[in-house]
Amino acid sequence: MGNRIMKYINGYGLVTGLRLYFYTKNVPPNGIQLPFLKHRVHLRKAMSDRLMFEQLFLKKEYDIEIPFEPKTIIDLGANAGFASIFFANRFPQAKIVCLEPDEANYQLTKKNTAAYQNITALKGAIWHKTERLKVVDHGHGEAAYMVEPGGDDAATVQAYTVKDIMNLMNITEIDVLKIDIEGAEKEIFEAGYEAWLPFAKVLIAETHDRYKKGTSKAVFSSICQYDFSLELSGENLVLYNNNLLPGFTPAI
Repeated sequence: MGNRIMKYINGYGLVTGLRLYFYTKNVPPNGIQLPFLKHRVHLRKAMSDRLMFEQLFLKKEYDIEIPFEPKTIIDLGANAGFASIFFANRFPQAKIVCLEPDEANYQLTKKNTAAYQNITALKGAIWHKTERLKVVDHGHGEAAYMVEPGGDDAATVQAYTVKDIMNLMNITEIDVLKIDIEGAEKEIFEAGYEAWLPFAKVLIAETHDRYKKGTSKAVFSSICQYDFSLELSGENLVLYNNNLLPGFTPAI
């Protein structure tokens, strides 16, 4: 407990750090106001929410160097919506679409993003083809639900390809693509990536070989066919498209 308190104090100072630590521990029903967010953020009592909150707002793993002002951001695997609201505050002019397959997570995402006019939350899964998928809980917590083919229509969600999302946004390039999809990165980087990967400027991706073998292999096999620079930020691979960002050298 002492180490966790110190993370909050180091991140926000003594008074604000202690207040936020106890807020995240006790989860007030009206949410938490952070000094750098326009609107209150809501958490559940699940430890996964707290860990993701710390990943985004204490460790700031998505606070990466971006050499331009993004206009289009896609958040795949929104979970509680923390990444989308982080980006919405950092880039208030960006159009953001976030995708989440689980109903409870999606409802929390909608609650967290409702006050942001530049965020559109969709219930659905990302996949290598357009079909219906079932959401599966393998016991890893709310932040680790996976999707698989199968199930009847009543128990499935709509799956979209990355190209489908681009078409919905009416865009030909993606400025920032965040990918945290609990193993489905294997499928989207194995098939159909030619339709979107060359047109993504910055990718922030977490691989999940611990849940599905071959995810990292799929990611690296596909990006090696293009000209990307690689950096690391916490658990995430940060990939910069050198063809779309000529002359940029990341310094994260």
